Amino acid sequence: MPHTTRARASEKSTRTRRTLAAGAASCLAAAMIMVAGPALAADGPFDINGEVPDAGTTEISDLFGNVKELGPLNSNTTKIGVIHNDAVPTLGETNPNSQVDLRRAWLDVEREAVTNDDWLYFAWERDKNTGSGFISYEFMQEEAPAACDYDGSTTAELIADCNPWANRSDGDFMILWDQQGGSLDLFLRVWDDSTGTLLLGAPTALNATVSQAAYSADGFRGEAAVNLTDTIFGGSTACLSFANTIPSTVTGNSDTADYKDTILATTPPISNCTTTTVTTPKTGAGGNIPVGGLSIGTGVVAVTDSAEVSLIGGTATPAGSVAFHLCKLDAPALCTTGGTSVGSTNLTGAAYPVTVSSPTAYVTSAGRYCWRAEFSGDSENGIPGSSDSRASECFTVNPVTPTLATSAGADVFLGNAVTDSATLGGTATQPADPVINLTGTAGPAAGGTITFELYGPDDCTTLAYTSPTVAVSGNGTYNSPAPQFVPTAPGEYHWVAVYSGSPPNTNGTTHNAACTDVNEDVVVNTVPSSLTSAQRWVPNDSVTVTAAAGGNLAGNVDFELFANATCSGTAIFSQLNVSVSGASPQTVLTNNTTAQLASGSFSWRVNYDSTNPAQEDIAASCHETSVLSIDNDIND
Repeated sequence: MPHTTRARASEKSTRTRRTLAAGAASCLAAAMIMVAGPALAADGPFDINGEVPDAGTTEISDLFGNVKELGPLNSNTTKIGVIHNDAVPTLGETNPNSQVDLRRAWLDVEREAVTNDDWLYFAWERDKNTGSGFISYEFMQEEAPAACDYDGSTTAELIADCNPWANRSDGDFMILWDQQGGSLDLFLRVWDDSTGTLLLGAPTALNATVSQAAYSADGFRGEAAVNLTDTIFGGSTACLSFANTIPSTVTGNSDTADYKDTILATTPPISNCTTTTVTTPKTGAGGNIPVGGLSIGTGVVAVTDSAEVSLIGGTATPAGSVAFHLCKLDAPALCTTGGTSVGSTNLTGAAYPVTVSSPTAYVTSAGRYCWRAEFSGDSENGIPGSSDSRASECFTVNPVTPTLATSAGADVFLGNAVTDSATLGGTATQPADPVINLTGTAGPAAGGTITFELYGPDDCTTLAYTSPTVAVSGNGTYNSPAPQFVPTAPGEYHWVAVYSGSPPNTNGTTHNAACTDVNEDVVVNTVPSSLTSAQRWVPNDSVTVTAAAGGNLAGNVDFELFANATCSGTAIFSQLNVSVSGASPQTVLTNNTTAQLASGSFSWRVNYDSTNPAQEDIAASCHETSVLSIDNDIND
């Protein structure tokens, strides 16, 4: 059976051995089994001292007391030597006498560290410590028949269909302990079909070099150890395994002995061979995974597992397969059960150890992963399976930190909006469903959001604006969203872009948090001022009319303005029939509102038409001239 040799103090260099006083033994002899002191004999890695059981052994329970339990029917066809040929029903409900009624048994196989010999440990407990008889342990290479499903069948089904001994074969064996008179004698009987008929070999006494037995002090229990390498496996380097063990009490050591009590239960197999499976997580390319783990990369990481299967004890051509499972777990859990089946790989080659690699698995989420490798064993050659799911089978897949490059919009004048854009790269896709797959299928593009922050003016501590979030879908360029921000103060501003990340595969990141990226600077300028001078001249004229006598003035004055010095051409302004009246003198004015913007010569032509007969007219004359010089300028 698969086992791990337990370290014992000084590798059994010293063992506690208990010898019962002869006087005590003689006093008990009349009422109970004589409890003889243990022989100073070989017990390998076990402590055969009457303290039953040894630690780490497997207990096999049985019904006891005044109750019925399954056992062989009493007939000529159910004797030890022929019961394997018995036609069902082989079993019935029996109630063994207490002196032959087993309460429980124990079983174990271990390898002695120094000699590498395999040792069998078996022990028993009876319902009574008086009487005598034989303890029998029978070991069969084949598993019990399928009809003997002790855990899943009813009593009626087992009675109808189960013969636990039906699969006996050549090389199966029995160890019998003759307890008459408190004996410690052990006998070995081996099944042989060399004649064409399966026969039980003659009893062979097991001497003190290969065995040891002892009773407990109260006589209810006993234990024994037998060197299987020397007694059963000797001379053969092939792996042998015994899958079906039946502890019993029997009436004697002959072929015609009857079974009194049997423990019918699924028992652990025993073997002279063990295997170990040691695995190492690998990358998809077969390389070693770094101590710090793998990167999730773009969102899908290929991984494999490498398993070395070794055979200890015996020889055989490698056969069987290693099945691989991968689990996603939080520390410190291990992939002892369940997980994603990654497939299996057959063992090939001429000899053990054999190293095989798993099919490729693809993980799509950052986190902690653990492998489990299970070697099937090789039942045809008696080689048990083994597995590995230790912490060394675990590795980490780390998230990525993306890049975030940004570029601010152009400088603006105060009153205009400022903008920014961010280019996100190096993200990983989100986990797929399922997280572990065998096809390399990736999940959706990285999600998350980008937020644009604006600091300033003229410092990196004053937050002037935070944009609405922009939804992200993978790598790409994202612009600050509407509504755009319009600064109310001039100065230099600094954009900062913040990506939230898309857990668990993509970390968040911030660009230009220290405001050192000049590409993220934007200047808000004031509008430049300019002064343009434009001289404006509005020509007007006035005349004063005087008459020395003749009464009050009465008449009209005509004004005409010409854009030359000679009053020629067409007047550019005229104001006619301006009334003059009243006592002399009288002054009248023009009301021109048209400004002159260009340099040049100007002249006025004026006349007075008197309507007072006593006063004369004044004929038109060009007697007023002026020159206008305009020199305008622009000041920025």
